Amino acid sequence: MSRPLLVVDDDADLREALEEVLRDAGYEVLGASNGKHALEVLGAMPLQPGLVLLDMMMPVMDGGGFARAMRQMPQWRDIPILVFSASANARQVAEEIGACGHLRKPVDVDTLVEAVRKHMRA
Repeated sequence: MSRPLLVVDDDADLREALEEVLRDAGYEVLGASNGKHALEVLGAMPLQPGLVLLDMMMPVMDGGGFARAMRQMPQWRDIPILVFSASANARQVAEEIGACGHLRKPVDVDTLVEAVRKHMRA
């Protein structure tokens, strides 16, 4: 059984488009609208995700808050995070939260799928 992928982005249209692209690429995908929602989704998942695709600027709980909260939980500490941000300093932010990599919005489908394939934990 392969691990699911968690997409966290407050832009519902973008999140749904990402989910569709990644499902078409063969992944099981769950979505969350912000960091707090993502923690709730993580807690309800029977199988840990192989990767979290994480927007950084979101209401309620931003990506940094989510990453800190997730890393404090031993069972989630090692789940890889791929930062997905429009920020010019996405690389720096990714390094600060210990992410495995970053993608800068907008991103083309091939680059997205390749990055997910590269960082997804089996």
